[in-house]
Amino acid sequence: MITPLVILAATMGNRYGGLKYLDPIGPHGETILDYSVYDAVKAGFKRIVFVINPSFEEAFKKSISSRYESLVEVDYVYQDVTDVPEEQRSPKRTALWGSAHALLCGREALSDTPFGVINAVNFYQRESFELLYQGLQQLSEWESEAFLVSYRLGNVMPESGSANRGICRFDDEGNMLLRVDEITGVERVGGHPAYRDACNRWVNLDENVGVSMNMWGFLPTIFPALESGFGSFINTYGTDVKAAYILPTFVNELIAGGAHVKNVPTDARWMGLVSADDKIQVLLRINELVRKGIYPPRLFPEEVHSEL
Repeated sequence: MITPLVILAATMGNRYGGLKYLDPIGPHGETILDYSVYDAVKAGFKRIVFVINPSFEEAFKKSISSRYESLVEVDYVYQDVTDVPEEQRSPKRTALWGSAHALLCGREALSDTPFGVINAVNFYQRESFELLYQGLQQLSEWESEAFLVSYRLGNVMPESGSANRGICRFDDEGNMLLRVDEITGVERVGGHPAYRDACNRWVNLDENVGVSMNMWGFLPTIFPALESGFGSFINTYGTDVKAAYILPTFVNELIAGGAHVKNVPTDARWMGLVSADDKIQVLLRINELVRKGIYPPRLFPEEVHSEL
């Protein structure tokens, strides 16, 4: 059975100033998303399910996903603020409903096999996709409904400014995830990862603490709990113009309900365009990976790029 990879691509990169995955970072105009799809295909994924916003469907298909259709099966599902009935949401609401809701939008396309999930805007590195694909082949044997490919905090810090990070707690053996806490404004202060607490004091974080970068593996059996969780979220926060139902929140609810979520750690280094200042560092790192032969100078056939 073909193992799908869900790519969450519906959210606009407002802080960066546009669709982050449109920005060229490779020698021939490749984007972060191009590298993710390339690595996913190399790892064994043969089907990609994009979650996109219908407002940019035409541009996305023409400018981005068309280059993958000769390499992998491509499907689309759609996330929109209007997915929630008008009487249950604020009329001022323009923000989408979060990554957990984005995954829920793909329920009908993901009903019969384990699947992976990633964000479109993250560079995860090849070995992480290999761990994700291998884990999905073993997930039923692990007696878990889900697993996380976790990163070291020191490997996922932005080159400039701050970012939100999902700080993980594991059991004593480090095998099972106990909880993910979303920490806002994590940045390097005096060389150490840190964030400001509620009293505006800097709190240092361990470089080696596990972090979720939204690389998950799930069984399709999670969807009833996901639907129920989103319904509860809407009942509580539907009139809030900004509240979001995110995957770490849903996974915490799964765990609280007795589900087992396995930890699969990776030593890979993340890259991302958190702010425009990060682009030069990402360009340098990609060029170095190409120079070392980890990636070819051109990811996809030249005739595909010539059409873009």
